[in-house]
Amino acid sequence: MKLGKKTWKEIEALPNHLQPKILSAVAYINECSPNLNKAVERINKVKDIMSDKEMMYVMSLLVFDKIIDMVKDSDEFKNHTCAMKERTIN
Repeated sequence: MKLGKKTWKEIEALPNHLQPKILSAVAYINECSPNLNKAVERINKVKDIMSDKEMMYVMSLLVFDKIIDMVKDSDEFKNHTCAMKERTIN
């Protein structure tokens, strides 16, 4: 991702959090994983060219896998899964 005044084409069929500008920023930051220092540098560069809302989308997508793991490990999810299995007709 080149930083600067690139104009991104908005794709109307996609929600805001999946627009090319957001996904490009996520890819740019994630590319240096697992180097946390480099990732923080890139986050700081990206935040200068994005709005707060866009940065919220970027950061949310970067931690999405961790959130899913947390949800899967939660008691609420396990209880919900068991309840759904009990309701399923085989």
